[in-house]
Amino acid sequence: MSGILAGPPALAQPAQSQSFSEPARGFQPELRLDLGSVWLAGLDTTPSSDFLFDLDAELVLESFTDSGRRWGFVLGGRVEQDSGRRAWGGQAGDCPAGLADCATALVLGAPRAVRSGSSGFQSVAAEASDGPRLAPQSGYAYVDIGWGEIRAGYGAGAAVLDAERGPTAFRLSRADGGRVDLTGLSGARTANLGSGYSPKLVFHSVALGQASTIGSFRMAASFTPRVRDCGVDHCAWGAGPAGLVSPELDDVWEVGARYEILRGDDTFAFSLGLSEGSEATGLAGFAGISTRDAGFSWSRGALSAGARWLRSNNGVTGDGAYEAWSVSAALEAGPWLTSLELARFSDDLVHVDGQTVQLSSSRLVGERWVVGGGVQASSRDDPVLTPAGRDENRLQGTAVFAELGWQF
Repeated sequence: MSGILAGPPALAQPAQSQSFSEPARGFQPELRLDLGSVWLAGLDTTPSSDFLFDLDAELVLESFTDSGRRWGFVLGGRVEQDSGRRAWGGQAGDCPAGLADCATALVLGAPRAVRSGSSGFQSVAAEASDGPRLAPQSGYAYVDIGWGEIRAGYGAGAAVLDAERGPTAFRLSRADGGRVDLTGLSGARTANLGSGYSPKLVFHSVALGQASTIGSFRMAASFTPRVRDCGVDHCAWGAGPAGLVSPELDDVWEVGARYEILRGDDTFAFSLGLSEGSEATGLAGFAGISTRDAGFSWSRGALSAGARWLRSNNGVTGDGAYEAWSVSAALEAGPWLTSLELARFSDDLVHVDGQTVQLSSSRLVGERWVVGGGVQASSRDDPVLTPAGRDENRLQGTAVFAELGWQF
C-alpha cells in the first residue's frame, strides 16, 4: 500500500480554504496552501523514488479602488518531487534519430532526436532525475474592469482557466494529467498548456447570463510573447542531452470559453479552448503550436460524469500529432466520493501510445482533510528499433494507494 497526502478531490468534495484578511486600509492578504505527498508501492511500477510530494502556495494581496473595483497581486509557486520525469513526458522506448521513422530533425545537415512540443516525449537520451522541482506558478497583477479581469505576468493561459473535465476523487493521482505519476507510465493529459505559465497578458470575463434560464457564458483570451520557462507541469524544453531538440514557441494566442446550463435537477457544462503560436528555431519540420481542446461535465444529485479531449500538432509539420482524451464518472454516497476514470493518448511523432485506468474513493474529514484510496493501472506501447525496423514494446504497471490530503 502507498499513502498519499493530497489536496481535496475535485468537484463533489471541496475542502474549505483558510484566509487571513484585515479590515484595515490597504491590501487584504489571503494565503492558500495545498500539500500532498505519496509513498508508492505496487506491481511493475517504475518511478525513480518511492516518496513523492507536491506543494502549492499562493499569496493574494487585494485592494479596492474608490469606485469599489478590485485590484491587486497574486504570488505563487509550486514544489514537487515526481517520478523522475521533467515536467511531463520523458523517454519512451529506444528509437535513434535518422533510423527507420524515428523522430528526427536535421540541424546543419545532421540528424538530431526530437522531443515532442506538447507531450514532452522523446525516444532517446534519457535524462537524470531532476529531484525536487521548484517553479513559479503565478506572479501577476490584476484589475477588475467591470466586464472581467485583466492580468499581466506569470500565470495560466486562457485555454485552461475554465476548462471542463470529468469528476475525480483526488487532486494528485488522476488518470488524466495526474500531478504525480504512480506507475511511471502516465502520458494522457488534456490540459491545454501551450504557453505554460510564462509571462502573459490575460482577459478573463465575468459570467454572462443565468445558468437557470438561458445559461451562463464566460470567456478568456491571452497572449504570451515568449515561451521559454521550464516549470513543474509544463516545460519549454529547448535543447537537451545528446543533441535533443524541440520546438521553441513565440507569440502564443489562446482563447477559452465555457457555457453552463441547469435543466431541472441536471447541470450541464461545456468548454472549448484553442491555442496558436509561432516557432522560433526555424528548423525544417518544426511549426508553430496549434492545439484544440473540448470538455463536458454533467451532474444530477449524487451522480456526475464528464469527458475531455485535446489534439495538438506537437509543434511539427506533417503527421506528428499528440492526442489525448478522458472520461470519468463518480457517485457521492454520504461523505464518500467514488470515481472511475479512463484516459488514453497517442503521440504520432515519437510513436508512443497508452492508457491509464483508475478506481478510487475519498471522503472529507472535518473541513480540511481528505482520506481514501484506490488502484491505478497503466500500459504504454514504446517504440523500439529492431533489425526489421521499428517495433513496439508494451510496458505495464499497477499501483494500489491510500491517500490523505490537507488544505490550508
